[in-house]
Amino acid sequence: MRISPYGGTLVSRVVDEAQWKKVLVAAGTHSVQIPDEDQINLFNLATGCYSPLTGFMTEQEYSDVLDSNKLPTGVDWTIPVLLRVDKALAGTLTNGDSVALRDQSLRPLAALEVESIFSIDTEQYCAKVFGTTSSEHPGVQDCLRKPVTCLGGTIHLPASSIPSLRHFQSPVALRAWLDASGKETVTAFSTRNVCHLGHEYLHTLALEITDMLGINVITGAQVKGNFLSDVIFDTYEYLVEHYYPRNKVFLQNLRIPPIYAGPREAFLQATVLQNLGFTHFIVGRDHAGTGNYYGRYASQEIFRELTDLDIEILPISEPRFCKVCKKITTDRSCRHTGADVTLINGRDVRRFLLEKRYAELSNIVREDLQRYLTGLVEEHIDRSSHAPELELAKTRQLFYN
Repeated sequence: MRISPYGGTLVSRVVDEAQWKKVLVAAGTHSVQIPDEDQINLFNLATGCYSPLTGFMTEQEYSDVLDSNKLPTGVDWTIPVLLRVDKALAGTLTNGDSVALRDQSLRPLAALEVESIFSIDTEQYCAKVFGTTSSEHPGVQDCLRKPVTCLGGTIHLPASSIPSLRHFQSPVALRAWLDASGKETVTAFSTRNVCHLGHEYLHTLALEITDMLGINVITGAQVKGNFLSDVIFDTYEYLVEHYYPRNKVFLQNLRIPPIYAGPREAFLQATVLQNLGFTHFIVGRDHAGTGNYYGRYASQEIFRELTDLDIEILPISEPRFCKVCKKITTDRSCRHTGADVTLINGRDVRRFLLEKRYAELSNIVREDLQRYLTGLVEEHIDRSSHAPELELAKTRQLFYN
């Protein structure tokens, strides 16, 4: 029996083409262009990734989430899903209107039935969602750039608007595929980085605990400083094809915009993963965090406070390479500390590649993936240039958006 969607019912706001034509006519001349981040939220709402939400949040939903981490129905929810629009545009609308939601090329993607028009206090928002109002926090910076006026209401989206993306499956499709596999328990692992040995350690633990492992590569809107998603997918495809047990590991494109909300964002990820059909979720050190704004394991602790999800959280300590034991360990499984251990993280992998400190990738990335990644770096260097900064810029373009 597959795990239940969050809230009990898998939402679908996808309409057929005949219904879509009627919805679009009802919208008339009312329309708003929405950026990539809002498009990701739109598709997640329509396909059920954000079940039980049926649209962008109303003022009541927003207030309840901000004040109590709950929806008006009483179920736990941590991240406001808002459609923030220009105040002048909102002034032309009233509750009951229908608005076409368009991409940057003005193509209509969906329509929203306006149920609520309201403004938010950005300082309060940042304090509640990010736990800080510091202008150094990237989530705060993003929040302050956006309008304060919001439209809330139910959405309608035609199937033709859903993009075709590498390794993406909707909750309906993935649940059907998992049912057909005959496997009951499935662990989710989420990442924005190429695979390193710390990740492989976590994957091994997951395969000992459950029947299958789903590696969820978070693509969303690209974040400056991250590997490009195609590079990440290439490394994981290689591992699945050459090393991992057959028919037990698969890839999923997890579309979540960059939020930087630490524990609250970890809870949102868990919500989406339950809706996709996963039964377990690995949550590690500083999951979904940024800088030093959140406690090392705060993203594990939130699941002890908010308990409505059915997905089982696997709280695992940070893997590191122990030079004494000569293997990947954690502080729970090995006594060694300090200079005896090498911490493993994606930031170091990127830095060592960009600075061509390839030898330092040993004990962090398996040897054949090292060759693949360093080959990509060397392939994109302009060898006719004698300016190191130009070489670095060309290398960065391979890994950064």
